[in-house]
Amino acid sequence: MTAPGTLGKGAGAEEALRNYFLSQGYFVVRAVPFNYKGFAVTDVDLWLYMKSSSLACERTCVDVKRKKTPQAIERVLWTKGLREVLGLDRAVVVTTDNRKETREFGAQHSITVLPGDFLQRVVHNFSSQSDRISEELFINELRVPCIFDTTVYFTRFYNEAKATLISGLNFNGCNILLNKLRFIIQEYIASNKTSKASLRLLYVLMSYLIVTIDYSSRVLIHLDIIHRKEILEDGFRYGESGRERTQDIVNTALHLLTDFPRFGLISPEEINKQMQSELLNYPADILAEYFSRPEILKRLFLLSREFDKLAYSIDVPPPHECPSELKGILGLLCDFFKLPRRDVI
Repeated sequence: MTAPGTLGKGAGAEEALRNYFLSQGYFVVRAVPFNYKGFAVTDVDLWLYMKSSSLACERTCVDVKRKKTPQAIERVLWTKGLREVLGLDRAVVVTTDNRKETREFGAQHSITVLPGDFLQRVVHNFSSQSDRISEELFINELRVPCIFDTTVYFTRFYNEAKATLISGLNFNGCNILLNKLRFIIQEYIASNKTSKASLRLLYVLMSYLIVTIDYSSRVLIHLDIIHRKEILEDGFRYGESGRERTQDIVNTALHLLTDFPRFGLISPEEINKQMQSELLNYPADILAEYFSRPEILKRLFLLSREFDKLAYSIDVPPPHECPSELKGILGLLCDFFKLPRRDVI
């Protein structure tokens, strides 16, 4: 919980708006980094995700400006450009500006403008939550050394994970998040199940992974379970490019290797065979089997919100105290990573 007045005006407004959108049923992430080829471009103040039906998934960026001179029309233009660059479905500007003309300008450009009166009510009613810590307190708890790998900094690790929601809301993103989850589970085990930082990261990464799977599988709902499982298995195993593109990349790499004079200790065929064996032995079927089930697909959005709630809870519970459904998914990941369940749950 964050006491009123302990955050700056901008951060306080973002946190209050996050709590408001959570109350409206959204999945909400604050301060999502947008990077381009290794360069930090900007942060999305709030990133919203809503699953209104089995086929309808909506992603929204929210720009928040709580200033005396908010330059609201300029923010409308900026946010419209951001929405188009990121390929999002909607964009919202929240401003202290109450002018009707600002809202009209926003509407002309398909940007929702929420005015100062609305912002004031939200800050008044949603600034303090009795069951949830703020983003600032969450990050503060990550400022501890990593045991499993001392070169890893949890704050950077966390921001990299958040960035996948913008740049990798697909099977590539799923696989990035799975690798991060493997690491953070190993960190939790290395701490003898005492690290609160790794526990919070475990739950928040689970929420991101499930949102990413939910969005990636939105076009599969009409397929029968066998075809859904095949597509999910290929996605988890080969990424967004799929089996054929992966094989093309392998073939190109092998062709380049044969150009080196020292190449020849092992044949391209043997290398290709080994790589194919590694890919086929990757236990993607475990995840595909579970997430292809219609009853699971229907609940993914709700499950992501439940994991998010755990991540930001004041007293974060250990895995064995989680609700049975969430505990079951954590056990599934242990099986996927070939880690003993008893070491985690």
